[in-house]
Amino acid sequence: MIATKRAREIREIISDLESLKDDPRYREAAEINIGFFKAARSPFGFIRWLLFTAPKLRRRRDELLELGDLPLEKWQQRNYQALAGVERHSFGRRISDGFTLELSRAILRVKRIKDGGEAMVLLDVGFGGGELGYRVVEGLHRVPLVYIGLDITPANIGVAKEVFRPLCERGKIVFYEVPALNDKVIDALRQEASDSSRKVVAVCLGDIFDLDKHVSPGKTDLICHSRVLHHIKAALKPRLEDVCRRLSPVTLEMDDRYCFGFMLWSIVGTWMIYPSVTLLNGAIISWLRDPAKEELTGYFKLVPPFCYARLILGQDAYFRKGKWRMAARTLTRGFSFREGRG
Repeated sequence: MIATKRAREIREIISDLESLKDDPRYREAAEINIGFFKAARSPFGFIRWLLFTAPKLRRRRDELLELGDLPLEKWQQRNYQALAGVERHSFGRRISDGFTLELSRAILRVKRIKDGGEAMVLLDVGFGGGELGYRVVEGLHRVPLVYIGLDITPANIGVAKEVFRPLCERGKIVFYEVPALNDKVIDALRQEASDSSRKVVAVCLGDIFDLDKHVSPGKTDLICHSRVLHHIKAALKPRLEDVCRRLSPVTLEMDDRYCFGFMLWSIVGTWMIYPSVTLLNGAIISWLRDPAKEELTGYFKLVPPFCYARLILGQDAYFRKGKWRMAARTLTRGFSFREGRG
């Protein structure tokens, strides 16, 4: 039954990918993904793909796109729903628990530095289905908090509504879908969280690269993003870091590492424990785009089992202020440092 469903799903995906080959913007990505899904029809075919095709793609990693990056809304929706499901599964939680711990720790450190009564504002860019935000909001009982999830994919907004629904129904949070982010909106959300015993969660459809046109520096206390970098073209990664450094004193970047363990974990998880051929595609193509341990620079730490966290301090203007002068030492505790390679 599962094998039949998987085979039918692969046929549908390949058919939809074939239609993209008429568009020169997506022709190469469609061909790469067609090869992937043809290989994924059998274990032996997939092993052959890993041995002979994957190393060649790794050398072209900045050009790779997975199924979820392509303009196929049906498969985007299914992929994000499956991703939300696997992140709630005990197997999936093990690989993301480290992100929850690191982000919660960063929030508490920033709160101690601010040492004020108003609510913290956390901006999660490219927040996916909101599962990481759900865990953090649920776990930080005594921290007045505004969690804002920003994502460019409409499907993720719908998934987030379902993810946060249980907290809404239990009266733990107030949930909003806001049409745009700006100073006025953020101030109103912060005020509501400061005046209430409930946390405030807001989601917004938008582009991080436009955000600094509408939001002033310092309106957010902490920015985070997890498993976002491998969806962004190499030329835009410095721009993302620049926007984050200008908007917030602290940014926490979290992602997976290119290593054999993560590849094996992904295959076992998405082929056997939580079968999903779309998640298999996302996990393996992402793995090919992830940085190896030796490539990490700045303030970073390895997060078990196969991930990393990187701390990015905001522009110098933040750290001239009294509260923040000694903050860098507190914030970077437990992180290693490696100079960037020119």
